[in-house]
Amino acid sequence: MTEQSAVPQRVPQVTSPGPRLVLALAWLFGFAGFFFLVTAELPNNGVSRWELVQGAPWLLLEAIDPQPPPPGGTPVGWQYLPQRGPILLIALAILVGAWAVGRLAWRAVGPRDLGDRLITNVLTIGVGLSLVSLVTLGCGLAGALHRWCLGGVLGSAVLVELVLVLLERGRSPAGHVGGGDDPGIVGRQNGNGRDEVLSYSSARKVIFCWSLVWLFGFFFLTGAIQSPVDFDVKEYHLQGPKEFFQQGRISFLEHNVYTSFPFLTEMLSLAGMVLAGDWWAGSLVGKTVLMSFAPLTAVTLFAAGRRWFSTSAGWVAALVFLTTPWTVRISIIAYTEGGLSFYLAATTLAVLLAIQGLRRDQPVARHVFLAGLLAGSGMACKYTGLVQVVLPALFVLAWAAGRWRGSVTGWSSVTRVATVFLLGTAVTLGPWLLKNLLETGNPVYPLGYTVFGGRDWDPPANDKWRAAHSSSTFSPTDLAERVLDVVSRNDWQSPLVFGLAPLALLVGPNRRMAIGLWLLVGWLFFSWWVLTHRLDRFWVPLIPVVALLAGIGATWSRESLWRYCCGIVVLFGLVYNVGLAASPIVGYNVFLADLSVARRSAPTTLPGIGFLNRQPPTKGQSVLCVGDAALFSAEFPVRYHTVFDRSLIEQWCKGADGNLLSVERIRERFRSEGVAWVLVNWQEILRYRETYGYTDFVTPGLFERLQELGVLGQDRFTTLRGETVADGTGRMVYPLRFLDELSPAAQTQVQDWGSALQVDVDGRTAFVGAQLFPVRP
Repeated sequence: MTEQSAVPQRVPQVTSPGPRLVLALAWLFGFAGFFFLVTAELPNNGVSRWELVQGAPWLLLEAIDPQPPPPGGTPVGWQYLPQRGPILLIALAILVGAWAVGRLAWRAVGPRDLGDRLITNVLTIGVGLSLVSLVTLGCGLAGALHRWCLGGVLGSAVLVELVLVLLERGRSPAGHVGGGDDPGIVGRQNGNGRDEVLSYSSARKVIFCWSLVWLFGFFFLTGAIQSPVDFDVKEYHLQGPKEFFQQGRISFLEHNVYTSFPFLTEMLSLAGMVLAGDWWAGSLVGKTVLMSFAPLTAVTLFAAGRRWFSTSAGWVAALVFLTTPWTVRISIIAYTEGGLSFYLAATTLAVLLAIQGLRRDQPVARHVFLAGLLAGSGMACKYTGLVQVVLPALFVLAWAAGRWRGSVTGWSSVTRVATVFLLGTAVTLGPWLLKNLLETGNPVYPLGYTVFGGRDWDPPANDKWRAAHSSSTFSPTDLAERVLDVVSRNDWQSPLVFGLAPLALLVGPNRRMAIGLWLLVGWLFFSWWVLTHRLDRFWVPLIPVVALLAGIGATWSRESLWRYCCGIVVLFGLVYNVGLAASPIVGYNVFLADLSVARRSAPTTLPGIGFLNRQPPTKGQSVLCVGDAALFSAEFPVRYHTVFDRSLIEQWCKGADGNLLSVERIRERFRSEGVAWVLVNWQEILRYRETYGYTDFVTPGLFERLQELGVLGQDRFTTLRGETVADGTGRMVYPLRFLDELSPAAQTQVQDWGSALQVDVDGRTAFVGAQLFPVRP
């Protein structure tokens, strides 16, 4: 018998899938079928998900190789890409400045022993962006919104950090700064310490992953650098910074209550305006900086997945988040949810690092302080960050400190951990609360009125606000409907998010961490359902956590059958996500538009803005806007108020007895305010009367009376052109709304108070949506 024959031969054995694998496959395909068959129709857009899958190649081709527009359309093409160069450079300067500011802060208070440069850098930039917003706030409050001031601070920070880096390199024998285990972006080790060899197959996967990163990066960048059209963005996310920039300082704006919110993300837009020297170009810079929160969140998820599970889990988590249509949507619209999502993910990562230190009985003061800085930044983005970021992080850290009491660190005390965390929170959140306290007497203005009161606020305004921003239905049926919306039915949800996340419970190592992440998801949903008015984007911050769970779930098993089946479903889901991201459904996105033309032709919320931009009031005069506050596109001085602020025209025209003031007093008030035009958006007033409520003083009869008194001239939007009202120059200004196309409630409203706005168009009754009155001298 030869030596070779003595070696026992391995006989291939056919094994049936285990029960966990069967369960995983059943969920994987069952959820995919539910997503694409049962909830196939997008409720807000009326499009089938199958249509998006089938049309994905053509939508992608149109995005990267656009066809010539129809006559009168916005020119598009790669020849307009250089227009975005200056925008990108200024945005990059802000990000580099944020990195430098964050690095200097990290040197002072950051953890020393993370052993992972990727985590250090991404959390450093997160802290830096928060501090840059505070620097901008400080410059604004001091009346120093100047390029030399803000730019000087950022430039000095970069210079100081570079000098420190060079000095450290000079002292390091090997020229290496930082030390410790420092795997690169691809990684060499999974969360269990097992080496992952970069084989040919894994190299192909890396190439595939980076291809997706660059593709969605194209969507993010081109979507961010374009005209803003969303109502909230044009009402206060960008309108507030625009007003601060124009007046050269940050002050209390009594006509726009939203500008008293914590404004972390809006300050980054203001920084863009200051450095660009222009509110329009600066808004695109700000949108680009805010877009960067998406890749920063993805890197955070990758780092967390790699550290505690595997490099593959990190990659999947990052890609699930990046390719989710909601991520694209909040990246091309200047919403605060992008920043809030990042700080929630970053805070979660910092808390996990602190818990790891507590379990090992290591010093964690810096880890806890870092978690506080990031959590406070989350609340500085949006008040909901209190319940979505600050409270859960504080609770988990206190619980961990109470459970793992060590004798070495001295930091196992619940009180000490909570104190350090809140000190960090106070650094990034405190200035916003202090600003409100000094301006209004209420640190959380306009919230908490019953406790703190508040300037320019009263019980009726508070009741109106609370009614508009809370829910009253808490039935099991509503709960089930909301769960269905979040998990599958929402227009901008990805099949990969909840299609993979539940499988994280099957993972072996660190299963308790997966359970803890699911508890966080449950809290985020519960707090959204109970404490908010349930706008869908308010639950978006839970997506990063579920994406991390999806990365864990996708890689729970190494069996070939699982990897093959999971790969098929993931690829199908990615095709759907690409189709949706390349379509107008995800948001207004003329990817490669001529910016100079897009500024004029982008959809605008308020009718008449285009007309007044072409024929602005003379110098020193302004336009009084009634019924709408989405005025960011206005290139002329405006006077306005939001639906929750006091009506200006009511203050100017209404006497103490409830009747009109004398014509002389009204004329004098308009003259003293420098108002040359009055633009009324009846469609917005109609929407407000159906939802939040609107003052009964503003009616069509009011403006008829002001015309009779000789205060206002004839409405300029009176010439009917089919279904539109023209401005007298032949340019279509505002489409009429046919009464039979409105909801029954809206029809009732029009008939009750707006009968004077009804006109006949070819035998059909239409509703005049806007009027523009000149103010008579």
